[in-house]
Amino acid sequence: MSTVPGRATSGWRGLLRSRGRAIGLGIVVGGLALALALWGVPLREVGTALAAARPGWLLAVAAVFLVQQLLRAWRQQVLVRVVAPHHSYRTSLSVLCISFFFINTLPARLGELTRPLLLLERDDVPLGAGVATVFLERSVDLLATFVMLALVVLVLDLPTTVVTVGDTEVDVMSWGRTAAATAIPVVVAGTLAVVWLGPRLLLALAPLAARPGWLGRIAGTLVAASEGFVEALAVFRQPSRVALVAGLTVATWALTIGMYPLMGLALGLGDRVDYAGGLVILAISMIGMILPAAPGFAGTYEAAVRVGLALIGVAGVGLLPGTEISLDAVAVAYALCFHWWIYVVQAATAVGFLAVDRISVRALMERLAAILLAPPRS
Repeated sequence: MSTVPGRATSGWRGLLRSRGRAIGLGIVVGGLALALALWGVPLREVGTALAAARPGWLLAVAAVFLVQQLLRAWRQQVLVRVVAPHHSYRTSLSVLCISFFFINTLPARLGELTRPLLLLERDDVPLGAGVATVFLERSVDLLATFVMLALVVLVLDLPTTVVTVGDTEVDVMSWGRTAAATAIPVVVAGTLAVVWLGPRLLLALAPLAARPGWLGRIAGTLVAASEGFVEALAVFRQPSRVALVAGLTVATWALTIGMYPLMGLALGLGDRVDYAGGLVILAISMIGMILPAAPGFAGTYEAAVRVGLALIGVAGVGLLPGTEISLDAVAVAYALCFHWWIYVVQAATAVGFLAVDRISVRALMERLAAILLAPPRS
């Protein structure tokens, strides 16, 4: 097992201090979003709705989540094996579960580099290649998010929603159609540009790296940092791998959508949250997670899920049939239960792998800080 050279001068506490503004912004945005999600909703009713959740359906949600984690690990293995053919599925699953725990726990998205770091230490995958793996996966998932958004606003029969911004009325559905139609080609073009132009840029910089002076130093730094990154991008020049990644992505998101109607059954919303409704909630929640967020995406996730539920009619002071619980209260309970139940399940898988693989959280945080706080090369 290789380790990251060097040591952070101020450790993970220094890392948190260095990202203080981003962390503070995320906490403020998350707090405001949570306040909006809870605004005017009787918390006693929310508690009643949570207490009435059906354990069997919660276990079904957890089971589907775990299956989609297995598919994500397989997709990650396909991407990593371009540069590390020895990369095993067992290692891929461990790295994925641990890294997603850090991503979903640390503020200001500080956990994003955990996966490349673990790939380096577990399988000697160059750090640049690990970053490229994350970049490719995020690009594919971002594209999937906008495709789902396009399906929501173009295919599903949702009510027109108009909001007033200052003196201007904005049709949310119309805005969503425009955003989806614009974002999809931009994401595709951007990813393809990096994949196809990356190697050519590296070749162009290589002669400059041999020259003396500041220009040579800059070119040398870029070449050293991008070699592994560009090598990993080769996955999208192999049609069979592209097809497998695409298929796994479709299967992963299809399963993920399915968790939402299952949670609806757990909270008595089985007749209101169907598979199409799950697509709406997922698409809106994914857009909401782009915002600056508090640790665990607290607040922003709940607010986004409530927006998605409102779009499919789960909102208002009307009562859930057979209960004294308002739809608003059930919507808040749904958002809280879905968010933190999945977090607990995901955290349990991470803790299991941390224990079995004997990985120290403190040591991992220190190595993460060592990379993020390292001075630039000269």
